[in-house]
This record gives sequence, C-alpha cells and structure tokens, in this order.
Amino acid sequence: MQVEKIFFVIAFKLTKYVLSFFFFYLMVLFYDPSAIGTVQFAIAFVSIFSFIFNVGFSIAHLKIYPEEENKASCIGTLLSYKVLFIFLSLIFYFTLLSFMNLDSILLNIILIFIFDLIIQSINTSFSNILIADDKTLKATFPWIVISSSKIVLLIISLFLFSNNILTLSIIYLLSSVIHSGFLLIYIFPYKIVKPKKILLKKYLKYTYPLIFSNVILMIGGNIGIILINFWVSSEAVAFYYVGDHLSVFRTIIPNVISLVMISIFSKNIADNKAEKNNFIIAKVSKYFCIFWGGIIILSFLYSDEIIIIFMGKNYFSSIFVFNVLVLAQIIIINDIAVYTDLNARGLTKLYSTIMMVGEFYNIFLMILFIAPFGLNLGINGLALSILFRYLTYNPIVRFFLWKKYNYKYNLGIFLYLFVALIVIIVNHFFYEKFSIDLTIHFYLIPFFMIVNFIIYFGILYLLRVIKKEDIKYIKLLLNIKNLINLLYEDLAIKNNGSEN
Repeated sequence: MQVEKIFFVIAFKLTKYVLSFFFFYLMVLFYDPSAIGTVQFAIAFVSIFSFIFNVGFSIAHLKIYPEEENKASCIGTLLSYKVLFIFLSLIFYFTLLSFMNLDSILLNIILIFIFDLIIQSINTSFSNILIADDKTLKATFPWIVISSSKIVLLIISLFLFSNNILTLSIIYLLSSVIHSGFLLIYIFPYKIVKPKKILLKKYLKYTYPLIFSNVILMIGGNIGIILINFWVSSEAVAFYYVGDHLSVFRTIIPNVISLVMISIFSKNIADNKAEKNNFIIAKVSKYFCIFWGGIIILSFLYSDEIIIIFMGKNYFSSIFVFNVLVLAQIIIINDIAVYTDLNARGLTKLYSTIMMVGEFYNIFLMILFIAPFGLNLGINGLALSILFRYLTYNPIVRFFLWKKYNYKYNLGIFLYLFVALIVIIVNHFFYEKFSIDLTIHFYLIPFFMIVNFIIYFGILYLLRVIKKEDIKYIKLLLNIKNLINLLYEDLAIKNNGSEN
C-alpha cells in the first residue's frame, strides 16, 4: 500500500513539474530575463531567512504523531509553534527591511514574497498533519492545484493587466492562497485541542538540534542566487534559474521519500522492526538509482535541443547548468533514505551536524567557484560547486555511517552510470554518422528517448541487474484497477478515528 502511495505522490509531483514547466515557459515568452531574474532574486532573498518558519517542528510532527495516542493535542502543538514562529518572522523581516535602502518596486516584491512564504509555511504544516496521519495523497494532490492556478492566473493577467514584475509576484501569492483553500477541505474534519506541556517539551526536544541545520540549509540553498545577482547580473540569475527549474524534477524522488518514509520508518522502529528499514533503504536506492541513470542519458543527449527549441538560443548557457544538476542528483538519491532513517531513529543531532558541515562546505565552494577573486565561473561555477560538494563530502559521510550504523552503499550506482555512458557514446556516434540535427527534426526526439530507455534497461536486464521478479513486482504495482481504488479511497473526504 505504501509503495503505491509513493507511486501516486511521484505522479503528482511529475504532473506538478509539467504544469510548472508550462507556467515557466509562459514567463519566458512574456517576461524578459531581467524581470524573471529580479523575481527569483526576491524569492531567494526571502527564502534565506525562511528557517524561521521551518525550524524542524514539521519533521518532529511526522516522527511523534504516529507514536502518540492524543492526536488532537499533537496537531495543537504543531500549529501553536507555527503561529509563534510566524509572529517572530514578521518582526524579523520588518526589522531587517527597515535597515535596507531598497527601491519601492523591489521592496513591494519582497513584501509580497514574505507573505507568500508565510502562507506556504502554513500549507506545509497542513500537509504534514495529513502525512503524519497516513493521508499522503490528500496532502500532495493539491500540488497539482497550485501549479494549475499559476497558469490560469498568468493567462488572466496577460489579458487584463500589464506584464510587470508586481503582477508576476502577486500570481505566486494568490496561487499559495488557493493551495491553502484545498488543504483546508481535508484539514477541516480534524479536531485540534490545546497542546499539553509534555508534548510542547517533546516537540522542542526533538526539534532544537535541527534548528541550526535548517538555518544553514536555507542559507546554502539560496545564497548562490544572491551571489550570482551580486557578482554577475540579474540576467545571469534568469539563465541559472532556467537550468535549475528545468531540472526541478530531480527533487521529486528525495522529497517524496522523505515525506512518505519518515512515518513508515518511525512506526517500524516503534514496533521493534527496524530491520525492515534496511530492506526498504536497499530497494529505494536500487530502483531509483537505476531510473535516474536513464534520466541522465536523456539529459546529456537531448538537453541542448530541448532548451534551444523551447527557450531560444539566448538560454544556451542554461544547458550546462541543467546537465550538471541532473548528474549530481544521483548521489543524493543514493543517500536520502539513509538520512530519513536517521531522523526516524531520533538521531537528529547527528543528522543536523552532517547537514550543517555539508552546507558550510557548500557555501565555501560557491564563493570559490563564483567569486571574481576565485575561479570566476559564473553560473557554471554555481552548478559545479554543488556537484563537487556531493562528489567529495557525501562519500566521506557515507563511509562514517557504514562504519557506525552499518548503512551499506549501493555500489551498483557505478554500473548504472557506466551503462548510461555506453548508451550516450553510442548515440553520439550514431548522430554523427547519419548527420541528424534534432533541432530541425525535433519530432524524432520522443522516439529516440523511448529507444534509449529500452536499450538502457535492456542492458541492465541482460546483466541481471533488473530481474524477472523486479518486473513482476512493477507490474503488480501498476495494476490500474487497484491504483484507482486506492486513489478514490485516499482522496475521499470522511471522518475516521485518526481525525478525532
């Protein structure tokens, strides 16, 4: 049942990605790079300080809620902390802005995204209430709503208003409000009671080690855009954003695993069945790394044509960013289930330390690769710094975790990458021999994608990496009738014991 839910969550994420790409494509058509760059700068600037909203109580709720009998008090605890930190964040942001000399347009844009971030933080809490109660599909289905609403609002704005930066910013805010509306439909049946003192302490005890890691994670995740805007230009921010946004699907797998598996892992540990987690970690690593090898093939073979065809030659510099970020993701996929299990075990101090050290190292690499007094590589440097961090830091961490907690590393990742490299090389020889220009014959791209996927998985099948039992399992997973029934049952609005 849980695997089917993961399948649906990934499907929701992919749908959200496709819709987000369409919204993004409309932005590129109707807004110039400087406008897109300014909006992305504002989002990054506000997000750097968003740790105030996300200090770790959501993760604590996913861990503690399945173990507690008083569910309503757990929800009350989570929402009480959320209200407190929203209040603190407003004081912080307005104090910060009072010391900054910003022009009126940029100030208004930043204010819009501050309120957008507040709404998003509330939505995150709503989502985690549902996920902790094993209502993952109800929590994630509204992702499609938020992406669809952005498209509709953008089209309406193009007809009724001028395509200025403020209008674009308001679209983001309104889509978050619509997202809240859909989540409230599912949250309404839940009872919320005043939090007990013991629960407040329990949430705080679990969360405080995560506070520092969340701070550095938010800074590390957004400082790159700030540095590009400062050391290069707002147009360069737009070019990096294109490569990053086109590869946004790379975050689907880690996010889904973290959302769905934390409660599963916690329940297994509470039931003294921790060995199940090791089995799940091995399966997750194998299947998703194999799949990602195919994604790398498609990225390296067709990213040039796709970006030039859809975005235009002005965005040629986005191609390198896109390919590097997709390549880097395979390392994260191999690690993410392990980090999820660390949180489920309650080893938040260790997890926090790993994340903090990694992000400090990441920020150092960003400055080294981007700065004029460093390697001065611009947007390519930002992408390369992320890849270099994963190649050097993550293996050291995994070696430590293997020695201390016996988390095994999926060495098959090197075989998947080797097979992917063979397929890429063969394709290059094929295209050169027959002089095929896919920017002209772009209609052939879907056909070649399917053929290369078949070749890649076919080689892995011949090497017995993918076995008959794997294929049978996938067929069972993709039983359409069972999937439809599961979707209907999970998305139905009804009262039950967990909601009282």
